Amino acid sequence: MFRISAMTLGLSLAVTGLAHAQGTAQAAHLEKLAIQEELPVGKAAGTYPSPPGWDKLPDGEFGEKVVRGYNYFVNSQSMSPEFVGNGLNCVNCHMDGGKKENAAPLWAAYMSYPAYRKKNDRINSYEERIQGCFLYSMNGTPPEHMNPVLVDLSAYAYWLAQGTLTGEQFDPADMAIPSDEELLKGGKRDDFPFMQAYLDAGGSTEPKTPGRGYPKLAEPELPPAFARGKQVYEQECAVCHGASGEGQQVNDRYVFPPLWGPDTYNWGAGMQRVNTAAYFLKQNMPLGQPGKLTDQQAWDVAMFLDSHERPQDPRNHGSLEETVKKYHGGFSQYGKEVNGSVLGTASHPNHPNKP
Repeated sequence: MFRISAMTLGLSLAVTGLAHAQGTAQAAHLEKLAIQEELPVGKAAGTYPSPPGWDKLPDGEFGEKVVRGYNYFVNSQSMSPEFVGNGLNCVNCHMDGGKKENAAPLWAAYMSYPAYRKKNDRINSYEERIQGCFLYSMNGTPPEHMNPVLVDLSAYAYWLAQGTLTGEQFDPADMAIPSDEELLKGGKRDDFPFMQAYLDAGGSTEPKTPGRGYPKLAEPELPPAFARGKQVYEQECAVCHGASGEGQQVNDRYVFPPLWGPDTYNWGAGMQRVNTAAYFLKQNMPLGQPGKLTDQQAWDVAMFLDSHERPQDPRNHGSLEETVKKYHGGFSQYGKEVNGSVLGTASHPNHPNKP
């Protein structure tokens, strides 16, 4: 997440040379792509749309894609081990099968791409966004373009988006079935096939999708502190995630994900950003008790989590200082000394499950 000034700067990079050649219409189109909407500070929608239930599963081959996509999403470790390098599943950050509001739900994410991302300084399709998740959050190897895993994950998100937007009138038999290439683009495009029932009910072709992302918090009243965060972690988090952030396993499968150490997200993942983690924690943790933490507690425990080693940032090509300068700011602890060790100098390997 980034502020308007940063988006404007990034957009100028993305459209250099295009506006003059293609005119203001093209520039306006790119500006639309550049905006990744997020709820204002301190606000969450009072009501949220309802994602479709499995009784709304489409028939035939596309329905099979949706089911496979769901399985890849909730069972990433076992379903796609060649692409996953840690103990996480996609559902750990996008809760309730990617349906839960204020937990980066898939139905909202799908309708937010294509979009400009400051992270790689270009406009990303939905496929590229998923590839980034595999590289950073899953500490793995991204599937190549048009890989069936990406197609199926996109089919699941597309179905969720169409059903959530349309609401009670959603009939999957009336839903357009895009090609694989179209599925991978995402829903924020002029030719997205909105369902007629949605449009007839007054639905906008630029939907607001309340509950998207992780709603922002205001800057903390006190600077986030390791000691306070440690106390909150011990009281509220350790029972599930372990005293040493190691998570919990049953039959060699994580039922509660590790939060630091070798088997979690790496230093390039969005969740290692203290602000992103704080937004997520405030809305979603402790499990089943959203909003239990105060804003300050969310900031503090996010700082505590970020003050432990994890797998290396894949963008580090040998120089910690350059990686810190280029990619890490704000409250990030990467490259800083914590308990006598500079974080990032003893990071765990990337892609440990790969030959």
